[in-house]
Amino acid sequence: MSATGGGTAGGTGTAAPPADGVARRPGAAILALTVAGVAQAADVSIHNTAIASAAGELGMSASQRSFAASAATLAMAASILTVGTIGDRFGRRLTLLWCAVALVLGGVVTALAADTLVYIIGRVITGIGLAGTLALSMALIRTVAPDRVPRAMSLYFTGQVGFALPLTILGGALIGGSWRLGYLVVPVVGIAALVLNRAYVPRSKAVHRRRSDPVGLVLVALGLVGVIWGVSSASAGWLTVGVIVPLVVGVVALVAFLRWELHHEEPALPVHLFKNRDLAGALSADVSFNMWQAVMTLQLSLLWQYVYAYSPLEVTVRQLPATIAMVLGAFAAGRLATRGRSPQSLVLVGLAGVAIAMYVFATAGLSTPYWVFGVGLVVGGFSRMLTETSAGQFFVAVPPPDLVGATVASKPAIGQASFALGLALSSTLLYGGLGRGLGERLGDLGLTPSQQGQVIGWFSDDDVPGWAQGTDLLQQVTASAQDAYIDAYRLTMLVFAVFFTIMFGVTYSLLRGRRKGAEAGATDAPAGPATV
Repeated sequence: MSATGGGTAGGTGTAAPPADGVARRPGAAILALTVAGVAQAADVSIHNTAIASAAGELGMSASQRSFAASAATLAMAASILTVGTIGDRFGRRLTLLWCAVALVLGGVVTALAADTLVYIIGRVITGIGLAGTLALSMALIRTVAPDRVPRAMSLYFTGQVGFALPLTILGGALIGGSWRLGYLVVPVVGIAALVLNRAYVPRSKAVHRRRSDPVGLVLVALGLVGVIWGVSSASAGWLTVGVIVPLVVGVVALVAFLRWELHHEEPALPVHLFKNRDLAGALSADVSFNMWQAVMTLQLSLLWQYVYAYSPLEVTVRQLPATIAMVLGAFAAGRLATRGRSPQSLVLVGLAGVAIAMYVFATAGLSTPYWVFGVGLVVGGFSRMLTETSAGQFFVAVPPPDLVGATVASKPAIGQASFALGLALSSTLLYGGLGRGLGERLGDLGLTPSQQGQVIGWFSDDDVPGWAQGTDLLQQVTASAQDAYIDAYRLTMLVFAVFFTIMFGVTYSLLRGRRKGAEAGATDAPAGPATV
């Protein structure tokens, strides 16, 4: 096995020279890492806006558009642990710089694409670049600020949320002229990341170069791609070949990955590290706040558009309180940490706030004033980033120096899968409830099953059949549909609120259990960031 040790980066007490350099200007180095990390958040928003126009101009079929929409996410999931491992073995800064080059290349290829194949290739290259810039920018925080990890993490996440907003607005404005211009925003970020990290971030790599683990890397790539692909395709129903096959393949591959890593002498990701209660608690928190983000973003957007008749622009503007609160939450995490609050307690406070926000959203009705949603957005956004910033410290500071790149890479991998799962499960719950509720309400109006099928079509084409013309049935059907949607929405949000409450309990038992074990004299794998 490799040399192990917690604490600060840069050596394990062996005769070998330190693998990490020293950041002469830590503030500039953290800024450089933040610029690299923000590319992923900006790309998601810009791509989601641009894909519709790109698909239309390039003549994509429905299946091609579906794959093109998720190509970068799948590439990121498939490559992220590999990129983290390469960073540990050959140099984290060097690997990050090459991934910044990939951002530039991928964005340019996408913007210049003349057909669907070239477009998808560009998105795949971009996904690989995003994997490296996101994972390694966070891993390098331990190098540039080894004694101030909590404060550095706070600045890193505060900057990410703060920079993502203007980049998203810029991308939207450019897409208004041409979708191709929108895809050039991330390459500009990549160039900035390349220049800044080359200038201010020191070299960093493992002292002991671990043997390669191609079997483990292939298994985890196959597992993550299978799970994300499967749950992302569940909008058409879970019991379909397109969902079941990739899900089964993904789950089997992940189980095989865990077994392989547990018995391999030098695994790509030593899963035994997650026996550390802090790291396990951070894993639990990561699942929770990523699922919360997915459910909140999707379900509020749909509710506001379908029931409240908000335009897409109004939806974006009305979600701004969450973005502002996220900036404040990330900043507060650093301030509270410097005043002695443990990251364990901050993670738990944040998870409690996430659950409370979801309970607030679950109270929405046909006439709910916006300020109620505003309360949920502020509480949830602040709590989400309080949790992510504090939990991120464990991924950075707990693993031994030789494994920080691979361990940090597991965080966004978990986040991608959790986000996709949140989208799929919430959509299934909502539309399943809507289908049952609407059918019951239309039956109460006296409509036969055949007539119900016809009136549901009114919402898409307003083609009212002759037997319904001259009646107030349209208003009754619309009111019934709104009532059914509200009921399904409330149930969906309540189910997730209960789920996040349970996850709070799981995380509490892990993080509080660590303290009790320590008080009893128990030794738990590498020291956590509370000692940094």
